[in-house]
Order: sequence, then structure tokens, then C-alpha cells
Amino acid sequence: MIGAVATTGAVVGSPSAQAQAPVATTIGSRSAAPASPTAAAPSQFVSLKLRYGSRGAAVTYLQKQLNSAGANIAVDGVFGSATLRAVRSHQSSARIGVDGVVGPRTWNALTGSSAPSTRSSSSSTQPKLRPGSRGQAVRTLQSKLNQRGASIAVDGVFGRATESAVRSLQSAAGIGVDAVVGPKTWRALDGNARIGGGSTSTPRTPSTSGQPKLRPGSRGDAVRTLQSKLNQRGASIAVDGVFGRGTASAVRSLQSAAGIGVDAVVGPETWRALDSNTRIGSGSSRSGSRPSSPSSFDGQAIVAAARNLIGSRYTWGGTTPGGGMDCSGMVYRAYNDAGFSIPRRNAKGYAFNGRVIPKSEAQAGDLVVFSGNDYGHIGIYVSGNTFIDSAPLMNGVSERQIWNEPHFFVTYR
Repeated sequence: MIGAVATTGAVVGSPSAQAQAPVATTIGSRSAAPASPTAAAPSQFVSLKLRYGSRGAAVTYLQKQLNSAGANIAVDGVFGSATLRAVRSHQSSARIGVDGVVGPRTWNALTGSSAPSTRSSSSSTQPKLRPGSRGQAVRTLQSKLNQRGASIAVDGVFGRATESAVRSLQSAAGIGVDAVVGPKTWRALDGNARIGGGSTSTPRTPSTSGQPKLRPGSRGDAVRTLQSKLNQRGASIAVDGVFGRGTASAVRSLQSAAGIGVDAVVGPETWRALDSNTRIGSGSSRSGSRPSSPSSFDGQAIVAAARNLIGSRYTWGGTTPGGGMDCSGMVYRAYNDAGFSIPRRNAKGYAFNGRVIPKSEAQAGDLVVFSGNDYGHIGIYVSGNTFIDSAPLMNGVSERQIWNEPHFFVTYR
């Protein structure tokens, strides 16, 4: 291998070699694209398999395609953690295998080179947008949101305020609330849906108590009623009619205490829990969604088990030290190694099946959940500002500082 690498370097470095057609190289198990940005046409790029660690013109082309699809990443020709997250997000949206590897199906989804593109256009030929998108299409979106009852800056940046307004419109229109602006959302913007006012064409599902279904982004009197009832059950949130993070956290805590599905969506079961004797933080009287033996929780033992995994390589979907593990696989392994039995879930599943707590209440062994990429990363809290996680950027399991991105804490105590 050393001889092969040295020979490759010598050949690529020679003037005569630079005149030849580029050849994709492989470093370990990682594919590296041709080094010259002008050496290959896009049709040649899409025949290459790219993954975390790849570099070159093909990666530059990939990053441009991802940004055209709504990502917001640097176009630097390096397949790093940001590009990996964008690839996985696009694979998830396209409903193809989410493995972070750019092969034929992912190229097809991005470019439509031999299959229809997943970037759907609405009847007004508007592109698919999501948090992080920028440009004139975002300004058009923001203007339409303001016409539907929002009050946000028209600055061409798909930030938190725009995301909240999109979620509110989607809730009012009775469509999927995911903050991704695709064909259905563009049609809702051109329809009669009003933010906070519901949809004239798609009724919201009422609960048995006559209350509507609510979710993050909803606004209005029904949200005020929800917030008042949550405070009666032990929460301490503002009664402002806006279903924001504080309300979502309180709803999840109530759902966890009631032993019902923890999804922050207020439907019939959650309304009934609000009218029952369930207290936020009191634990569940039912089984099924929480671990069966909460009395066995030993945070220090969980941290010790996680530290025993440090150095294990990162493998998407893995759960073993020998085979490698991803972030949720590491949580699963550490908890079970410490004698606290939990089922295998992804990061979002662990986040929504535990009890959300403020950082001031977090203890060793609790979970740190990053809300970006649809709750796509998780780790085990140690103390102060440190946690243990498994991440591609760190080449596997490590103990490190919690970085400055939106996150919250979840406990199974």
C-alpha cells in the first residue's frame, strides 16, 4: 500500500500525468475524487462513489448540487461532517438508504442523471427550501408567509423565524409539519390557509374534548388553553398562544409521565392526559414506552460503560465495539452494558421516549440531544459541559465538549 501511494503521488505530480484523464483513487475504504477541478465533466462525477473523507472536484460538484437542493454548506471540495449531514438529510428526503455514501441512487436523486430528481417543484416551479436555505426563493417564501399572517423579515435567510412561520402554516393547512417547503407547502401559501387561523379546506382533527390537534408552530387560543392546562399539571411556561420550544418540552414531559407516545403532538390522548391527574415529572403509571426498570438507573455506571467504548470506530447503525457504532448505537450499548435495559432506537426515538429536562437538572448518564437534522445526534452526559458520543468527525467514540449548536437534555431516571 505504501509503495502504491508513493507511486500514485509521483505520477500525479508529473507534468505528463496532469495531461492524462483523471482516475479516481481509493484511500482505505474512502473514495477520493480526481484532484483537478476541471479534469472531469459532471457526467463523469456521477459515476464515482463518494463518502466521508473524499476530496476533489467531484466533491465540489456534489456540494453545489446539495446547496441547490436546499443545503447550506461550504463548497470546498472536502467531504466533511457538514457534507455528510447534508447527504444524509437529502437521502432521507428522497426516501433512499440513509448511509451517507453518495452512489448511483444518491446521484440520481440529486441530479436526475438517470432517475427523476427528488427536488420537487410546486405548480409555481418554486424550489424545495428548508432551514439554512438562502436567496431570492426564500424572499418569495417570506413574503408569501407574511401575506398568510406571519410577521417576519424578508431577508432571504431561512432562519428560525421563517422556520417557525412555515411550521405554523403547515399546521394550519393540515399538512405534514416538517419545516420543509415542498409542493404541498407552496400550494398552501397560494391557498386560503392562515397562520394561526386554520385551513378552510382541510379541517384539523378534533380530540374527544373538542380541542384541535396542536403541534410545534401552532398559534392561537387553543395553544393558550393548552399552556394553561400544562401549568396546572406542573409546568411553568408562558401562556402566550405560541407553541414554541418551552411548550413542546412541557408537552413531551406530560406525555412521558402519562405513558403515551412522546411526539410533542397534542391529540386526543394528550388532551385526556391534561384533564387527568397526571403530573409532569411524576413518571408513568403505564409501561411500554419507557425502560422497564427505572430503579436500576446508575448514571456513573452508564458513564463508565460509555468510557469503555472510547476508541471504537464509527459505523452507521452499529452497536458493538468490534463492529463499530453510531451515536444511538453507543447509547444503546452503554446503557445495556451498565445494566439499564433499553430497546434499540435511533437518536430521535431516544429523545422522544425520555423526559426532557433543563440542563440544571442533568446528571451523569442522562442524554444530550442535538435538535438539528431532525434530532439526528445524541450522546451521554458526563458533567459540566462534557459528554461522550460517537461521530464520524471524531472517527468514533470520544469524550469531548458539547459544542454550540441547539441541544437539550433527556433523562430516563
